[in-house]
Parts: sequence; C-alpha cells; structure tokens
Amino acid sequence: MVEKCLSGRRLLSCGVQSGFREENEQGLSIRAGETSAVFVSRTYDSGQSRMEWGRALLQISHDVVPQVYVWLFEDRQEGEEVDRLGDAREQFRRVKECAQYYSDYREMALYGAEHGRGRFAKLAVEIFPEEGCGYLTGYSLSFPKESFTRYLPELYRNNVQLERFLAVQESIYLELEEEIDRLEEELDYESCSRKQAERLLTWMGWGDLARRLPDETVRELLRTGISLTSRKGTCEYYVKLTEILTGKRAVMIEEPERGKAVVLVLEKPEDKREVHLDWLRQNVPLFARIDFVVLDRTQRLDGRFFLDRNAFLSEREAELSVGGVCIDRLVLL
Repeated sequence: MVEKCLSGRRLLSCGVQSGFREENEQGLSIRAGETSAVFVSRTYDSGQSRMEWGRALLQISHDVVPQVYVWLFEDRQEGEEVDRLGDAREQFRRVKECAQYYSDYREMALYGAEHGRGRFAKLAVEIFPEEGCGYLTGYSLSFPKESFTRYLPELYRNNVQLERFLAVQESIYLELEEEIDRLEEELDYESCSRKQAERLLTWMGWGDLARRLPDETVRELLRTGISLTSRKGTCEYYVKLTEILTGKRAVMIEEPERGKAVVLVLEKPEDKREVHLDWLRQNVPLFARIDFVVLDRTQRLDGRFFLDRNAFLSEREAELSVGGVCIDRLVLL
C-alpha cells in the first residue's frame, strides 16, 4: 500500500518559507517584488529504515519555474539540525547540498540514486515567477516505491532505466487515480474549498450569483440546491431563495389570473444583503412578473399598501343607524 505525506491547506504549519505570503485559498503566493521564494518542509518519517520512496509531486501555478530538492536520510538528528537553522533560505541551502534528487518539474521519481534511500525525508522548493506572481498550493511525498515493472515478467523487474521510462505512464495513471479518490471530497459542499463551492453552484445555474455571496450563504444554497433547482419558476422557489439570500423570513402574495406576484421580506436584511434581490428581479421568467418588497417602512405598490410591523390601524368609534348600513357602502377613512 502506498502511503503519502501530504501538506495541509495551511502550508505554514508544514514547514518554513521566505519570500511568500499566506493566502486563504491558494496556499502561498510570492510577495510582490521578490525574485524568488523558498519553502522547506518539516521532516517526514516513513517508519522503515532504508526506505525507497516513490515520488514527489508539487501543486504550483503554471506561471512559475520550480527547483525541487528531496533529501532522504536515516538519522532524525540530521533533520533536527537543519530545523534549528532559523533562516528559511539557510535551511534551503543545507537541504540542497544534501539532496539526492533534483528536478525543475512539478513531479519527480525518488528512486535510482546510489545513496537515495532513507527513513526520513525533507523537501525544499524554490520557485521563480515569470510575471511577478505565482503560487505554491501543496505537495505530496509517496512511499514505498511503486513501479509498473511489477506487472511485467520477472526478467524486466528491478531495472532502473525501465522503471524511469515507465514512470511517465505511472504518473499519468496515478494522477487520474488521485483525482478519482478526491472526487468525494470535491463534492462535499461542507468541506470543499470556496472556489470549488462556487464551481458547484455554477453547475446549478447560480455561478454569477455565487461570487457575490458570503461563504455561509454559499453553503446554504448548496444544502438546499437540489430541491430548489427542480422547482425553478414556482412560488416556493422564489420565497425560499429570497429567505436564503436575505437571511429574513419572506411570504408571497399571488395574483394568478394576472400572472403577477409580490414577495414580501418581513424585515430589513443585514449586511447589505438586500442587494441580492436585484439578482432575483433579473431572473424572473419572461411569462411572469414578480416584485420583491422589503417591509422596513410603509410602502405602496400597484395600488396596494403594505404596512410594516410598526404601523397600525387606530380604533374608531362610529354610530350606525338601527338598521345598520350595507357593507358595500362602508368606507374606512
């Protein structure tokens, strides 16, 4: 079974850096004006002496040139000596001097070197921006070595040149396998990244709206999205969507015979969320007319008065004749 040492979403907890700044969604980005930036990982333990590792894989933006070094060693104290160096660039130079493996690509095999085995591993990366910017979003180190030569007859096994030749096909296959393994995580709207959450809302037809919403509203839309998208154009759809976007209770008054309706938001939304009603107004079906009204004050719409909760009808005493009066002639002044 292949094990992996994976970076977390917050790379600063996985090592030290110089020349980067932390970004919430994109890991580490190069600071403006920096010609290069370096990152040195913490020490990873495979748990087995003389381990022959599999590969290193970087997650970086396409607008950078990387230099990647991996150092494998047996004595943990060697790694601790590097960790005690306070400066990240000094740590980088030390790992670079000791590293058995080097690559200027995002991926490289970690086997084949004469002294390229060890229980512990350290990864050091220096990236050079091509246009003044760039990102390092994560990395992985896998072990033990996994080679496609094990599927071949015995005669072709343990051949380093053949293993490295097949490493290209192995890389393509394993990367697809990783994407499949991450599919469930990518579809989990509670834990996926904000960028992925917006992508999921795009599939539901709310992509242009998603970019304007706070994160909690995005997650709420994803929770109820399946039931709502199947009811687009209905009263339930507009009432529920209004409540999600504004965070306030809403009701609807319909005039089916005229193809008209009014959605009433019973309280003024907070944090300027009232602006989302503009999106709703622009996404009403062509055959219908729906108005959205916030009852923060007394409002008049289409000949109707909507009284907010602070308004009331005063008591009025009137003397009626003994015979009363016809209801059709009763007028409230």
